[in-house]
Amino acid sequence: MNWGGFFDIDNRLLGLQEKEQQTLTPEFWASGHLAEMVMKDIKSHKNWISSFLKTQSALDDLDVLLEFFDLGEATETELDQK
Repeated sequence: MNWGGFFDIDNRLLGLQEKEQQTLTPEFWASGHLAEMVMKDIKSHKNWISSFLKTQSALDDLDVLLEFFDLGEATETELDQK
């Protein structure tokens, strides 16, 4: 599922990859303040991506469970547990 905008995971992953590539150049570390800012941004991107993927996985699981419920193969209690 593509959410777009703020939730554009592909763009987030690309941005993370670009920032990580920046850290591989020797010039990057010449400016400690800039390097620190970029490293904080990388950490923030990683946290956001991790949270997004966990949420997406939970939604996918719930979607499958709802399909089972609609087919009569899951109970309301099982839905409530998710």
